[in-house]
Amino acid sequence: MADEKKSRIIMLSAVINKDSAKTVIEEILKINKEDAEREKKEKDFKREPIELIVNSNGGAVYDGFSIVATIDSSKTPIHTYVYGYAMSMGLLVAVSGHKRFGSRFSTFMYHQISSNPTGKIEEISNSLEEYLRLETVYDEYLLSKANIQKSELDETKKLKMNWYISSDEALKLKLIDEII
Repeated sequence: MADEKKSRIIMLSAVINKDSAKTVIEEILKINKEDAEREKKEKDFKREPIELIVNSNGGAVYDGFSIVATIDSSKTPIHTYVYGYAMSMGLLVAVSGHKRFGSRFSTFMYHQISSNPTGKIEEISNSLEEYLRLETVYDEYLLSKANIQKSELDETKKLKMNWYISSDEALKLKLIDEII
């Protein structure tokens, strides 16, 4: 039993990039495959949750979205735990859990997508359109998972601020389901 539990714990404690996303996605898919095989063999098999521990200051939006999409499509429930911090793209990964937990020491942070586009004016314009699209997708997903108003996100962006959120506030905003 202890080995089974251990194999269901995944750590995301780095910048979100193609390597960290690959590791998380592979583990989720592996556990889902094992659970599907057990479901076929065991009559009363019940999928036990995967525990995804998020301690990340964020990173690449595309890579973060790939983790979120994998969590969304997982038949095995994924519970996210934030003991330290979930910021930027780390926030979106944390709120994508089927059940979400934070410690009393947790800090969550939302801010506008950032980038440093370079190139010719037309390339920069094209990149800006894509960044705005990504930000819309990010915000819509966050709004669908939490009790946050669009005006709160807009105000944060207007003031060019980072919005730091304590675990108590995260619970009120439904970013997490429970403080542990």
